[in-house]
Amino acid sequence: MKYSIAFLVSFAIVASFLVFSNLSVFASVQEEIDVRTKEIEELQRQIADYQQQILETSSKANTLNTEISRLNSQILKIQLEIKSLNLSISQTDDEIEITQTSIAQTQDEITVHKKALGSALLVLYQADTQNLTEVLLKNSHLSDFFNNIKTLDDAQSTMRSSIVGLKNLKADLENKETTLQDKRLELQELEALQVSQRRVLDQSKAAKDQLLKQTKGEESKYQALLNQSKDQLKRIQEQITYLQQSGISVEDAVKYGQLTADRVGIRPAFELAILEIETRLGQNIGSGNWKDDMYLCYLRLADIYPTRKSYYVKRAEDEKAAFLKITGALGLDPNVQKVSKEPSYGCGGAMGPAQFIPTTWLGYQERISAYTGHSVPNPWSIEDAFMAAAIKLANDGATAKTRTAEIKAAKSYISGNANCNSNICNYYANLAQDKAAIIEQNL
Repeated sequence: MKYSIAFLVSFAIVASFLVFSNLSVFASVQEEIDVRTKEIEELQRQIADYQQQILETSSKANTLNTEISRLNSQILKIQLEIKSLNLSISQTDDEIEITQTSIAQTQDEITVHKKALGSALLVLYQADTQNLTEVLLKNSHLSDFFNNIKTLDDAQSTMRSSIVGLKNLKADLENKETTLQDKRLELQELEALQVSQRRVLDQSKAAKDQLLKQTKGEESKYQALLNQSKDQLKRIQEQITYLQQSGISVEDAVKYGQLTADRVGIRPAFELAILEIETRLGQNIGSGNWKDDMYLCYLRLADIYPTRKSYYVKRAEDEKAAFLKITGALGLDPNVQKVSKEPSYGCGGAMGPAQFIPTTWLGYQERISAYTGHSVPNPWSIEDAFMAAAIKLANDGATAKTRTAEIKAAKSYISGNANCNSNICNYYANLAQDKAAIIEQNL
């Protein structure tokens, strides 16, 4: 018994320190993460500088030089935003890898401790079943027997405490992994936004090249261009390509964008910019099915993230009930009516041009009806969808028509929080402003 006890005590001590044995493995990865963090912070400072330059040039007299300067600043700003995004995605991948490795190691440590504890319990059981004669034969002194039992009991208690601690650590790490997975999903969503930003970048470069080609660098020719009539619809059409993919003509987009925005007192260009971004994020709009891309998607997330299972199961049932209620009231077949397809991030199920999810749409129905007179608002109707978006933006403060107010309204549109400061919120809000500024020139 002496050998078994000594072995188990040593085993418990060694096992209790396993959690610290692989810290050096993560050191190099953490250093890379720290380096990327500093690079991202520096890029954000540069982006802010370019944004300030854009604002300053926009407030100056409209000359060829200021317009070229504004376009240059916008091009450089978007290029930096794309670079910052790529760094953020790479950084998050490293953080997820570290967390997942930590979880696996913690599970191994729990297994080791359990085996040690099981062996200790076996030895203790064997000691308990010995009769007095066996005890006297195996130990020179009775006190030796009790000392061994106490040592074994102490080791058992230590190992039990270690297992409880490691289980708590594992739960914390799993929660951290869920948080990081959410962050990764957010960055993937942000990557979808960057596709729109690349379009803005290409358009800005094309606009600059065309401007230089038409003016040949001469101010008088630039001023003459400003006085010429513009093909407004053609210019706006370049900015709302994805709205048209959902079956909305540029004429209707401008018509209902102005109509609904004016009703609630917000800038039509701002609403059109938001709707364009939303339709881009739901680029598969019209090809998804409520059951596969929404309901079953949330149930899959419930299996992937067991710590949030109850949330995702409830979300699945709530969105299902809301969707069936909406289609039922409109007399539509829910299995035929299309919604946004499940993207690489989150779930689909968003409806129509405004991309409202079913539960959100139900909360706006009465207000939409008050403006449009439609007793049962239809999320796939251009007027109803645009009206819903306008009401939400107005409620979130866009009626002030200032950049600050619209930034908050845009953040609230995507996240539900006007003060959101995540990468996705900041990029989304800035992209909306960039698009709105271009559309505004042609309305």
